[in-house]
Amino acid sequence: MKLKHFIATLWESTQVEQQGRYSTEGILELTTYANEASWMRVVAVLVATPVPCLITTVLIDALPLADPLEGVEANSMYFLRSYYTYLVMTFLAIHQFHISVPVLPNILWRNIGSSLVVASATVGVLYALATVVGFPVPFSLLAVTPAWLLLITLTLTLEWAKKVKETPGAATMLVNSVKLWMCQVLLVFTYPSYFYIFTMLSKGGKTAFAMLLPFLKVFMKNLFARTVVHLRDEMPEVVVFNVELFNALFVSYCMQNSPSLWITLELMGIDIATMVFSLRGAVSTRRSLKDLERRISQRSSWESLDDRSSSVTTRTSTMRRSSTRLTTLDRASMLLHLGQTHTTTMITPMN
Repeated sequence: MKLKHFIATLWESTQVEQQGRYSTEGILELTTYANEASWMRVVAVLVATPVPCLITTVLIDALPLADPLEGVEANSMYFLRSYYTYLVMTFLAIHQFHISVPVLPNILWRNIGSSLVVASATVGVLYALATVVGFPVPFSLLAVTPAWLLLITLTLTLEWAKKVKETPGAATMLVNSVKLWMCQVLLVFTYPSYFYIFTMLSKGGKTAFAMLLPFLKVFMKNLFARTVVHLRDEMPEVVVFNVELFNALFVSYCMQNSPSLWITLELMGIDIATMVFSLRGAVSTRRSLKDLERRISQRSSWESLDDRSSSVTTRTSTMRRSSTRLTTLDRASMLLHLGQTHTTTMITPMN
C-alpha cells in the first residue's frame, strides 16, 4: 500500500493540469462570459479560431516544389516557402514578446519590418548552407534555428534595450518571456530528434522507444509549467498549445512510419492511458469542489449569498440562474464577489 501511495503521489505531482491556480479576476470574467455569451457566439469562436492557422498552413503547402535532385537553382520556390514560413514565425515570436511584456512599445509597422528583415537574413543563411553543404540541407530547421534566434535577439535588443532600462519591471518580464521562448525552441529540437531516432531503430527498438513518449510529454509539460508561473491564468493555454499539440503531431508521425500494427496500437494505447489518468484527476478535482460546496452550504444558504452578491456586482446574470441550477462556477463567483479585495487573491479547487 505504501508503494502504491508513493506511485500515486509521484504521478499526481507531475500532472501540472491538477496544480494550476486562477486569479479572482479570471474566475469572475469566466463566469460573466459563461452566463452572458450566446451559444452562437461560442460556436463561432470555436470554429473561427483555428482558421488563420489553417489558412497559413495551406498557403505554404500550395506553393509547388521542384525535384530536390535538380539542385539549388531549380528550387527557388522552396526558398520562397521558407521565407514565408520564417516571416510568420518571426512575427509571431515578436508578437509573443509584446504580449508577455506589455509595458514595451508595440508598433505594428516596426514588427512587420523586423519580421521581413529577420526572415530575409534567415533564408540567406539557409541558402548559404545549401550552397556549401548541399541541397536539401539535412535537418534544415534545426540547422538554421540558432541563426534565427540570434537575428531576433539582435533586432529586439536594438529596439528595446533603452526602453527596458528606463521601465521598472520590464527586465523581469522580458527574462520570463525569454525562458518561455527557449522552452518552445527546445520542443523544435527535442521532438524531431526523437522522431529521427524512432525511424532509424529496428522493429523491436521502436516498440521500446515508443514508451518514452509519455515521459517526454510529462517532462515538457512540467518544464513549461515551471517556466510560465508568472502567467497564471494563461498557463493552461501555454502548456496545451505547445506541448500537447507537438506531442500529438509527432505521435501521428510515428504512427505513420511504424512498420507494425502492434507499434501503432501501442502508441494509441499510451495516448488513451494518459488521457484516462488526466480525466481521473479531473473527476477527483470535481469531487473536491462538490465537497467544498457541501461544507459551505452547511453554514449558509446559497440563496442568501446570491442576494448579497447581487448587491456587490452589477453584472450578475439573474435570468440564466433563475431558469437553471447554480453551477460550481456560479457559486465560486458569488463567493469571490463577496470577498473580493484589491489584493491578488488566488483560489484552487483544493482550498
